[in-house]
Order: sequence, then structure tokens, then C-alpha cells
Amino acid sequence: MEKILVLGDIHGRTCWADIIKKENPDKVIFLGDYVSTHDNISEEQQCSNLEDILNYKEANPDKVILLRGNHDLDHLGYSWAECSGHFRDVEKYMESIKDRFLADTQWVYVEGNIIFSHAGISKTWFNNFAFEDINLLNNCEPSEKFAFTPNSFYDYYGTSVTQPCVWIRPQVLVRDALDEYIQVVGHTPVKKITNLKSIKDEWPEIWLCDCLPDEYLVIENNEFIIKKCNESS
Repeated sequence: MEKILVLGDIHGRTCWADIIKKENPDKVIFLGDYVSTHDNISEEQQCSNLEDILNYKEANPDKVILLRGNHDLDHLGYSWAECSGHFRDVEKYMESIKDRFLADTQWVYVEGNIIFSHAGISKTWFNNFAFEDINLLNNCEPSEKFAFTPNSFYDYYGTSVTQPCVWIRPQVLVRDALDEYIQVVGHTPVKKITNLKSIKDEWPEIWLCDCLPDEYLVIENNEFIIKKCNESS
């Protein structure tokens, strides 16, 4: 397998460029959520950073995979995609480049038996829409299929198996993940990149990678390698 670099949720951070330079990967997969910030990053910087990411994708269309996150959909102005951490100027910018953003991004990426998505794919959600093939998800236009979809009054966070690939949380994904696939996701912040199968062997192999600016994931020769952002190669 080629060397794949997986970058968790960006949220306006610029560290991705240094990581790519250090790793020199064959393929780069961004797991989504390019905007909205946990680090008090200005709206201007969030927009500028997204512009840089889109330029990088367009200069390397076969090398770079940009996945869509829930915060991205929110800032594109879809009424059904509203979530916390909204920034008005970011929304104005993203609405102005909506067609470009959608052309450069996708819902999922599949490499062998590995599925990359923002939050993960449950059997329930996948089967509810009778998708015949995972890759067909990328033919879907943004719609309420990808909205926050609880099956319980108590789900305020994404803890329902009905939640889509931009919203589901790992505590339910482990009970209803698609069979025979490894999944690599962001969305849910973790202190360290974690393979849920290492916690309970009966759980499916799901890698939680929303760990920037501390850690990122490299997949090479079928080996999953966790790396620190501040360590030299």
C-alpha cells in the first residue's frame, strides 16, 4: 500500500502543511471540519486556511482527498446542517465558494477494506437509504440524508445508529459498523489517536483521529502508525 497520511479535523489550524512537508506522503486524506475553531482562530484565518487547502487539492487532484464534516455543511448555509460553533463571516465566505467546495470534497473514501469518513458509517444509516455500494455515497448531493438524525429524544450529540456519516459518535458506531471494514474517522475529539478494537477485542477496528494539533496517522504497508506533530522524522 502507498503511504497515506490521515489528518484529523482542521478547525482552522495550519499545522497540516508542515506535517505534509515532513511526511511526503503518496496520498493525503483530510477528515473534514476545515472551519469552526476550538483554538480562538480568527474567522479571517479560518477562511484563508481553507483557501490554502482547496488550492492544495486543486494542484494535486489525485493525491489529496478532502472529506466533508458537519461544521463544513453548517457553514455552507444548509438549514438542516446547523450545529454549534457557527461563524457568520466564515459562512459568507463558504457560501461564495459553495460550488467549488462541493466539487473538491466528498463524503467517503475507500482504500481496500478501509473506509475514511468524517464520523463513520453505520449499517442502519447505510441500509436506510439502500445504497448498493459505499462509493455511490459520493454521488449524493447535500441533503437531509446527512442531517443530524436522532432516534431518541435524549440524543443531543450523535449517539444514535441512525446518524449519518458526518454525525455518528463512536460509542454507537462500535455496535453497528459496516461489516468487514476498518473505519478511520474524525469528528469526536480524542487526546490520543485510538483504535477502538484495542480497548475491546470484540469491537470493530475503528480509528479515532480527531487529535490535531497533537497527533496524526500514517498508513503504510498495511501498518497504522500514530505520529506526534512536534516530533521530527
